[in-house]
Amino acid sequence: MSHLKSNNEFFEWINALKRTIKSARQKLAATLNTQVLELYWEIGKEISSKQNTWVLNIIENVAKELNSEFPDMKGFSRRNLYAIRQWYLFYNSKYEFVPRTVAQIPWGHNRLIISKIKFILPFFFLDEKESKNQGSEFLFCSQISVLHIFTTRCEQF
Repeated sequence: MSHLKSNNEFFEWINALKRTIKSARQKLAATLNTQVLELYWEIGKEISSKQNTWVLNIIENVAKELNSEFPDMKGFSRRNLYAIRQWYLFYNSKYEFVPRTVAQIPWGHNRLIISKIKFILPFFFLDEKESKNQGSEFLFCSQISVLHIFTTRCEQF
């Protein structure tokens, strides 16, 4: 009987340990995401400021240089650098720094937002909901589609 009790204690202890590890992994992922988006904000800011003074193909050159210098890192493709610049310009119209709630959303969701939403105001309702509820990606994409339809129709009036 005592052996069974110790097994139950062990399983309770190991499950608590697993929950602690999972929680730490989630916090690490959130922190990493925020750091990446802060880096993307700076890259978007730099590209935007130099693109007006230098040649128009600066993004292609930046992609080549960054990929050469950091071959083990992803995110420096020409296509992603264009998206970073677009994302920066979208939010920079109202914010000097990347908004905290925006930095909590994964990059793929941020790209979806800037591709569907024309202006910032409707987005923040979604932003607050997404950061509080951690909704599914399907629901998130559905909400973006509804907001896109709504903002497109509002522009017609």
